[in-house]
Amino acid sequence: MNKVRIFAVAALSVALLSGCAAAKKVTSGLDYSTGTYVTQQQIDAFKKGKTRQADVIAVIGNPPQKAEIMGKEVWTYTYTLIPALPFQPNKFESTVVEFNKNGVLVNAYKTGGTPGQTGNPLLNAAGM
Repeated sequence: MNKVRIFAVAALSVALLSGCAAAKKVTSGLDYSTGTYVTQQQIDAFKKGKTRQADVIAVIGNPPQKAEIMGKEVWTYTYTLIPALPFQPNKFESTVVEFNKNGVLVNAYKTGGTPGQTGNPLLNAAGM
């Protein structure tokens, strides 16, 4: 009877602790993440019309993707998090930073991902 009670207490403790970890968005060493995570505070610190490309590189780093769209230079930083804990949602987002021809910030924002990709880098690598 004592073994059953100890097992029940241990199972309840694990369940409660995993719930706390999910509520606080704590990542474990077993989580799979790739890309550059950009916080909303970092984006908010950029000022339209004042922030230059060198300022963005100093805060976030060099962009993994660059494109020129309608006269603007667009930098995209993608980030993926696949939690090791079951029933936790994957996180897949892109931070987009747009500059004019003079290298001055026009717009910076987050999106829900990259068009044409699944959000799972393992599936993307497999061409699925």
